[in-house]
Amino acid sequence: MTTRTPRTSARRDQLTAIAAGLFARDGYHNVTVGDIAAAAGLSGPAIYRHFPGKQAILAEVVRSGFDEMAQVLAADLAGMSDPAERLRRTYRDLAAFVIRRPEFGVMWRREYRHLAPEDAADLAKRMGEATDAVVAELRALRPELEPADAELVAWAALSVMGSISDHRVRLPRAAFEELLAGIAMDVVSVEFGELGSDNRPDEPAAGDRKEQILAAAARLFWDRGYHEVTLDEIGAAAGIAGPSVYSHFAGKTELLRTITERIGERLRQDLAESYAAAPDLRAPSAALTVLGDLTTRYVSTVLSSRDLVAAYFTEGHNLPDRDRAETRRFQRAYTARWCGLLGAANPSASPEEVRIRVLAAFAVVNDTARTRRLLERPGLAGRLRALMLAVLLTPVSEARDVNRR
Repeated sequence: MTTRTPRTSARRDQLTAIAAGLFARDGYHNVTVGDIAAAAGLSGPAIYRHFPGKQAILAEVVRSGFDEMAQVLAADLAGMSDPAERLRRTYRDLAAFVIRRPEFGVMWRREYRHLAPEDAADLAKRMGEATDAVVAELRALRPELEPADAELVAWAALSVMGSISDHRVRLPRAAFEELLAGIAMDVVSVEFGELGSDNRPDEPAAGDRKEQILAAAARLFWDRGYHEVTLDEIGAAAGIAGPSVYSHFAGKTELLRTITERIGERLRQDLAESYAAAPDLRAPSAALTVLGDLTTRYVSTVLSSRDLVAAYFTEGHNLPDRDRAETRRFQRAYTARWCGLLGAANPSASPEEVRIRVLAAFAVVNDTARTRRLLERPGLAGRLRALMLAVLLTPVSEARDVNRR
């Protein structure tokens, strides 16, 4: 067993930080131990004096983040008698954490599948315990919330925090922390109202063989990661021999490209249909109408295409460079349309706040669609729409100057 000295601890911390940045940028499977060593100015074998392998480095990246997050929760939830103040302080400190370590959101949302089973189980247990603590605070603040709704709200507020890993919009630190905490508290204050017993759209059954293959690939990519899945496994899941996949797709790359194109087509169609219903957007009320319609369509598209959406967001970094660049161009253009609507609906908000709110609203829905135990509850679509609107639409009277220092 290696003796931990201050020097070896500092080196482990350095390697962990370097690996986190590389994993977040390029994806776990696209980074080698040699890449990590080179970025640290070491030889490849030198890494093994600190970690037994790449998977152990990933576990340390995620574990260290959880340790820091758990300390924030333990300290904040133990103080102050007012649950609203405890929650606001907790979200402010969590915001400081994610701003300082934006790669942590990527690790938990995308790369946790590559952890060793015992590490994944331990970290899932710890995340569950942290969530339970926040749910208890939410129910103290809002005892009328059903336990399932309190859990959904708690996860939505965490998605707001994690959303900053999806973009590069940055503000002065104090203002950024205040904005994220404020959006999280907007989520905490959501009113669900009467939403019916179940308005979650079903994922349509795949029709022809090509669609069956695509659906099988998306599900396997989501479950295990693009690099861990073979064409034989995709074929077996679709009820055919692996080589028969080539009758429909050139290979895994084309499958992943088709998944991204399919989601892009659906989102473009949603935009076109929403804008067609209110072509004159000069009035804030018209922009609000279109925004409301778009939230309904976005939730429906994500929930009715869960496997495709999950693969789209978790595996897009594995596309060839040209396809990845095209996907990013589309995502920027799509986000810009939402930002234009929100800016027209709330002219007092800065462009930075508008973009941060739009991306946070997307994250609330996308993260829920990738969390299977949240998907089966009644009225989910209506609840997600209410959560998106809570993130997007803060009353003008509560607008903050997010650019102040």
